Amino acid sequence: MSSKPHSTNFRPEIPKRPLEIPTRGSSGRPGGSGSHSSEGKKLTVGRDITLKGEIGSCDVLVVEGVVEAQIKECSRLEVSEGGSFIGSAQVDEAEISGKFEGELTAGRVVVVHSAEISGKITYGALQIENGARIKGELEYVEGADTGISRGGSTGAITIPRKSDDS
Repeated sequence: MSSKPHSTNFRPEIPKRPLEIPTRGSSGRPGGSGSHSSEGKKLTVGRDITLKGEIGSCDVLVVEGVVEAQIKECSRLEVSEGGSFIGSAQVDEAEISGKFEGELTAGRVVVVHSAEISGKITYGALQIENGARIKGELEYVEGADTGISRGGSTGAITIPRKSDDS
């Protein structure tokens, strides 16, 4: 056996790498469009989580739990089925699949069939799927939908006029 002392001066250089936390992307959610794969500042409030306060300067807010807040300077709000948002939001785009209660101002609003909305929606473009429930006020803002295509395969609601002979 050798009686050489072990050297304690050796310190290998281990390069630091950024912390990677696995998350479920847009492709993991039903109906996710994957078009937001290059999202910058994204905040996801997961199921069974409640968040209260003011949220600003985020690119995307995804609500799967409960959020009671005022949102300013956010690009997109997504309220997932089972999620609930209470408060006010000023965003470029909103997709509501869950519950929304309060005031929403957005250039483009998509209301999915499972949505329950109560309050006021101010919009530039609005798409409502069959089955969605809205109780409150809708207000169109002229010019807020610039750059948004009005074409598509969505249906329209027609209310027939009452004829004089019936």
